[in-house]
Amino acid sequence: MRRTAAASIAAGALAAALLATTLLAGASASAAPGDPASGWSGPEGEVHRDVAVSGSGRVFSVSLPGPGTQDESWLEHGRWLEWSRVDVPASSQGGVIAGPGDYAMAVTGSVSWLFDGTGWDGPVTVTAQEVTRSKLVGNKDGDAALLWSAAGGRAYLSRLERGGSWVTRRVPSVLVDAPRDVAINDAGKVTVVWAAPKGTTAEIRRTVIQPGATTWSPSVALGTVDHPRPRLRLVTEGGGRETLLARDKLWRQASSTTMPTYQLRTSNRAELAAGDSLTRLVWAGMTGDEHRFYTRSAGTSWGPRTLMWANDGPGDCPESPWFGVGMVPSGRSYVAVAVRTDVGETTEVCGGPFAAFVTLDRFDGILNTSHGVDTALQITPYQIVGGTSGPIVLEYEPGNWTVDWRMQFYDR
Repeated sequence: MRRTAAASIAAGALAAALLATTLLAGASASAAPGDPASGWSGPEGEVHRDVAVSGSGRVFSVSLPGPGTQDESWLEHGRWLEWSRVDVPASSQGGVIAGPGDYAMAVTGSVSWLFDGTGWDGPVTVTAQEVTRSKLVGNKDGDAALLWSAAGGRAYLSRLERGGSWVTRRVPSVLVDAPRDVAINDAGKVTVVWAAPKGTTAEIRRTVIQPGATTWSPSVALGTVDHPRPRLRLVTEGGGRETLLARDKLWRQASSTTMPTYQLRTSNRAELAAGDSLTRLVWAGMTGDEHRFYTRSAGTSWGPRTLMWANDGPGDCPESPWFGVGMVPSGRSYVAVAVRTDVGETTEVCGGPFAAFVTLDRFDGILNTSHGVDTALQITPYQIVGGTSGPIVLEYEPGNWTVDWRMQFYDR
């Protein structure tokens, strides 16, 4: 059932606010070849929103309030002055993906919502069980995969081929409550990785379900890391080549049909992003009193280490440093970075942040470095999203008393 305009934001007030923001920023313009250009600010919100950009350039988001903090969630879509919101039952679990044209799929809790080009249709039941610890991923065609836990902690995966129906199967090898991540490539292959604790270390394991298959591949151990509950980050290029970060170790496939092998050790503070045929690694470190942000890209081989940005500041300021990375299918990357530094005569007060927004080409060349957002919290990393067209979206938590979460749009 499609929700009607009765639940939408008042268009006049929103358009006026957005127009004022745009006039203050100046007229939007293309910044090629070193995009992005200053864009527009989207509606602010009280909770974190997962964001996606479709092939048409339309932006989609779903709000995910923390348990007990809000009595509703909402679905949003729009571009520039056109922005609509639809209220749905509250859920802290879910996400949104987008595909070619004007297509998007959102999940809130145990139900999904389909954007059909003009509005949201739904809800459609994904599972009758209570959903916890979920993550939604998609590929360029709009196929979706939802990794989630039932109330008892067992892991399940629900898959939906665009135009089809949800199919749910248990992921049999994943330990209850183990750190894990999921990715789906353009062919529809789904990969799940997790960390099996072994005392003070953890064994990193992997299993795969192929498109059209009904059973998972036997789980395989990739290696160990020196932490029982490491942070995991799995990404896949469109062609299927996977890269995995587990704490400070990185594994990567030579091709989509080989097992991931150990490649290098990086920082505990690292992030990944992937496009059609390229993957980018970004990490933070310190040299003396200088925070430094580095990157390397990987296609058929690893590119050189590139210093993107640096800023003086001691390492004992809380909430410092932090960053996020996103990549569009062609391989162009966008990195938001920030640090806090000492102010006054005491190290107990930290000022800033001092921030930058960096654009890189697929060959690790820095195309553009501009001033970053003025305020942010390190509690949650920057979310950076882009599609084949349309804006680059930066979603972050400003950390002040008047605004809880913000989306900033950059033209390209």
